[in-house]
Amino acid sequence: MEVKIGLFGLGTVGMGLLTILEEQKEKISENTGLDLTVKTAMVSSLTKDRPGLSSTIQLTTDPKDILDDPEIDLVVEVAGGTGSAKNWIKSALASKKPVITANKDLIATAGEELLDLANKAQVPLLYEAAVAGGIPIIGTLREYFRTDTIRSLAGIVNGTTNYMLTQMADNDLSYETALKQAQDLGFAEADPTNDVAGYDAAYKAIILARLVFGLEAGLKDIQITGIQKITDEDIAAVKTLGGQLKLLFRIDQISADSVAVIVAPQVVLPQSPLSQVHNENNAIAVNSDNLGQTLFYGPGAGARPTAQAVLADILAAAMAPKDAKQPLPEKEMTLAGERVQAYCWILNTTGANNVSQDTKDELRSLIVRQASHENNRLGSQLVLYTKEMSKDQHDALLDALTTNRTLAKEFVIYPC
Repeated sequence: MEVKIGLFGLGTVGMGLLTILEEQKEKISENTGLDLTVKTAMVSSLTKDRPGLSSTIQLTTDPKDILDDPEIDLVVEVAGGTGSAKNWIKSALASKKPVITANKDLIATAGEELLDLANKAQVPLLYEAAVAGGIPIIGTLREYFRTDTIRSLAGIVNGTTNYMLTQMADNDLSYETALKQAQDLGFAEADPTNDVAGYDAAYKAIILARLVFGLEAGLKDIQITGIQKITDEDIAAVKTLGGQLKLLFRIDQISADSVAVIVAPQVVLPQSPLSQVHNENNAIAVNSDNLGQTLFYGPGAGARPTAQAVLADILAAAMAPKDAKQPLPEKEMTLAGERVQAYCWILNTTGANNVSQDTKDELRSLIVRQASHENNRLGSQLVLYTKEMSKDQHDALLDALTTNRTLAKEFVIYPC
């Protein structure tokens, strides 16, 4: 069966998709009976040189050449953005054409609306490539875990920041040097704000929170902290107690109808599988009732991994039964308020590099480990790891510890 595709975007992912389709054409046909053909691709310029592009693909700058073509069976959007791309997807769904997208910003901000339109049209809207590139997490959560109950998700879903923090830890690089290296290697954009400020990871967390828990939230609703203020000395201080700093997203069910969502640099302990995820790689840990903790690891970006995720969705959409509907979460949860957490504190001190006996026993018992660190710029520091504690305990202990010290940095510790 021939399936004709309309493709919005011929950048890195779009060209990667064409490459894989050509290379795997025979295998796809043998395994599925499908003949996948990109009929029309919308581009921003018709004069740009595109070496190796098949002459059978019609290029256009007019979206109507895809949306109004009755021969096109499904639409793939890899152009990005939240303006025109949203209109293209809405028009395709209105025409009852299945849609595959890699657009995390759009799915995060308008996913509820678009999924509702897809269900009304009874056609698939699939977005595996929108989260963690080549890691097949969306389909796995939606299908494999359908008979399990997920309690939390956490992980590393931004390769740029993970690469930078790995290089800062392994090679004692400054933030600025690590960023420049990431840009030189193509991991970071010229303007890296979306990555280093945590917005990229936050969009992916929003998508996963909606998929699993039915939570509708925006960037303004969740706690987001980037890595811009992390120094090589912070990383060295955390390392004195065996930890690493990683930019993590965390989604935790707090009560029967609420979840907490955070994106921030967190301390990862050696016993956590996330401690083994380095450089540009991504990983997502899922905790569920039946399986306990499972880890999904792989490349989070790149032409081929992302294009492979798009291709998997194309096959799923092409083979979906008529009148398909998106499986939706059973519950619609809300954002939780306060939660108990463990902390890493880095304290500047001019006195004793340990917690003195004048700290009350009940507060001192909240401290798990402590060590000294000599900061080359700030002098002597005290590094502490705490137990999980309430906000009141947090405030009381920190007040006691900062009588003769100042708090330099505070990080949450990721629970193993």
